Amino acid sequence: MRRLMFAALGALALSAPALAADPDLVGTWSGPRERIAKDDGLATGIATLVVTAQEGRTFTGALVRDYPDGDDIEESLWGAFTPDGNLIVAADEEGTYALSLVDADTLDYCYVEAGAAARAVCARLVRQK
Repeated sequence: MRRLMFAALGALALSAPALAADPDLVGTWSGPRERIAKDDGLATGIATLVVTAQEGRTFTGALVRDYPDGDDIEESLWGAFTPDGNLIVAADEEGTYALSLVDADTLDYCYVEAGAAARAVCARLVRQK
């Protein structure tokens, strides 16, 4: 009976999902983006997210958006994620981001702003090595 109990406990331990480590977001991520805005319509270009610091499950950095006219925009952002990294959010001074790790080197993000200058943008970013 005792052996059966230990065997059952061992099987349970092996079948339990492993705890995922917190993702490491520090680095430069870049990829094509598409944005639609209330005031000036569709815009495309490259988005580059630079995560400069990560402390526990929080991070800081900046997102640079390039435009065909060369008028690039850089905005600081602050973010956090759940213990398993399945839910990642961030904010800048005007809007909010929802992010999702596809794999260790691929990050999807969407950004929204509400109000008079409403806009939405999504992109798939790849970690630059």
